[in-house]
Amino acid sequence: MASQAAKVLSIAKAEEGYKEGFSGGHWNNHEKYADQVPGMSWVSAGEYPWCALFVSWVALKAGVADLFPRSASCAYGVNWFRQKGRWSWYPAIGAQVFFGKDGGTHTGIVVAYDADTITTVEGNTNTDGSPEGNGVYVRKRNRRDANTYGYGLPAFVEGVTTADPSLKGKAGYSYAAKASAPAGSSTASHAKPSSAKTKTVTVKAGQTLGVIAASAGVTLAVVLGLNPGIKNPDVVHPGDKVTVPASAPKTSSTPKAKTTAKPKATPKASTKPQCK
Repeated sequence: MASQAAKVLSIAKAEEGYKEGFSGGHWNNHEKYADQVPGMSWVSAGEYPWCALFVSWVALKAGVADLFPRSASCAYGVNWFRQKGRWSWYPAIGAQVFFGKDGGTHTGIVVAYDADTITTVEGNTNTDGSPEGNGVYVRKRNRRDANTYGYGLPAFVEGVTTADPSLKGKAGYSYAAKASAPAGSSTASHAKPSSAKTKTVTVKAGQTLGVIAASAGVTLAVVLGLNPGIKNPDVVHPGDKVTVPASAPKTSSTPKAKTTAKPKATPKASTKPQCK
């Protein structure tokens, strides 16, 4: 069964290339997502920016609507994650990334990251350098760009793979300096656990499943896929037996964006309302 993060990324990536309506010689912010999210039809009807709405739609379709804010406001999304104690300045797989001043300008979903970049799926953006967004695209951005603000970390049941060193070893988190989409998403390129050689390890006092996954060189999602009997990744006991890959599976490099990303393409022309 695909992890929650894998479902989110698979659904988001499948929308790549979708474009909003075009009329009167310009893109008009009319899109298909607003009418499919309860209470949000006003976004399309009012021709408002829809980057945050796109994330809400993806979460709804992935069955994890309660793990992401339902809003068309990026600023609301930042506060939503902060209030839940799920905010980080470091990227994570499946995280909602926020851009611009105080994170209130634009948003998307993180597909992959390394020491310098993040790869994202974003709605209401473009790849041609224009300030006017027009559709859903895969983007590759600099992590330390002044426009990259921070990240909301959804409470995925399998845990979160993150570059945040302060979360290393904590229940529900798996630290990785570099990571890409988990197995089961359309952007994944990990070796399948079922075909890889495995070994059994015994849980020691103080160990979490995230720590065991990190020691094996894999994500928590991979370990959960090998141990379907574990229903709650936060609950393991000393003496429990856990199956892990005998060696860390090889992964490909960060997924390619559709085209080479141009810097700082903000979602809309200045004549249209910002995502605040």
